Amino acid sequence: MKIINFDDLKRFTGLGSGSKSTDKQPAPSKVGKVLVLDGTNVVGHRVVNRLVKGGYASNLRVGMRDATEKMQWEGVEETKFVWENEDSYAEALKGMKTVFVTIPSANKNWDKHFPAFLTACHDAKIKRIVKLSFFHAMQSRAENPKHYFGDPEYKYSHDDFHKVPLVHRHALCDGDLILKGLDCTILFPSHLMSNVLAYQGKTLDQENKFYGASKGKGVNYVSPNDVAEITYLAILHPKAYRREGVSLLGPSPINDSDVAKLLTSCLGTKITYEEKPLDFFDEDSAGLESIKASGLEEDEKFPKGDFKRIVGREPESFEAYLAARDCMSPLELKIFPQEVTSPVEENEENLQELTTEKQVEGNVEETAEHHVEGIPVKETEALKSEGEVETKIVDVSAATEEVHVASQ
Repeated sequence: MKIINFDDLKRFTGLGSGSKSTDKQPAPSKVGKVLVLDGTNVVGHRVVNRLVKGGYASNLRVGMRDATEKMQWEGVEETKFVWENEDSYAEALKGMKTVFVTIPSANKNWDKHFPAFLTACHDAKIKRIVKLSFFHAMQSRAENPKHYFGDPEYKYSHDDFHKVPLVHRHALCDGDLILKGLDCTILFPSHLMSNVLAYQGKTLDQENKFYGASKGKGVNYVSPNDVAEITYLAILHPKAYRREGVSLLGPSPINDSDVAKLLTSCLGTKITYEEKPLDFFDEDSAGLESIKASGLEEDEKFPKGDFKRIVGREPESFEAYLAARDCMSPLELKIFPQEVTSPVEENEENLQELTTEKQVEGNVEETAEHHVEGIPVKETEALKSEGEVETKIVDVSAATEEVHVASQ
């Protein structure tokens, strides 16, 4: 594995130079089979949703670590895929044309398995790979003038960024993917807006806080909805994104105290941002917080990214991301109280029919003044004992693992 630059390979067109939007939607037969790895994280979930909405459910196979987990998508095939189990690769890749790869942040050794994964893709005759990376995995011109890897606008020298394990692993795997010679598209988003919901749900719910170490600097957060939209286009239009790198950045830098205000408005509870020392976080998260605290992303010369050029609109704001709850993955939605309605309507209808029949037969006394939501008290008590009646607000915010704000 080595970090290389797209420009070092003549067959690679360069960062975002040729990718473009198109209104023409190809037929499912033209798209072929698509494997999404995996469908449970914030970007993978959205990509599956987008493809299903576009009419490509029959094209999809979703790789899941736990293949027994029930999926919400009808007509979508599910398969077991575990990064550390290289024996799971061949079956998951069988018959696929395109693979979209997101990397689970919980797996610290995925980079060790990535070369074997690429070999399995080659053996399975995969036509192309779309990989999710990270913006700062690109190496700047100043760091390595002859072999810089990344955005031509990114001319800052920040060698420390590649000391962050997550960043360096992405850079190595991106280089390996390019050198393998497979047709690929690599997406380089900045910090995902979903990080605070996905990885700090416990502190948001129990302490009404979220933690960071950005030192009041502006952070470039990008919406996972925008990342999923570009992924969707890259999957459907391979010629427009062939051997392309696409940088995906947010509309403007925002500091974390302002993010807390947006969360307060969204959740209806006062949320406070609290600055923590770096040793409070795990290694990856501490490194990413250091990138935020560098102030690079609030520099007026910081790149604008490729989203507007490709899609024709401004990147989604943090406020708009939080409002688009219907796009969110189960991981993000854990923080929101969910209204869970038991089958009251069905029980009401059935019980009312039963009550009417019994009243006609003269077997039931009038119980109108003792009804609860239209269900006789005795029947209600019986159903309550089975936990089937009351509509209630259930806080489904699950206890998450240790504070982790890794971008992918």
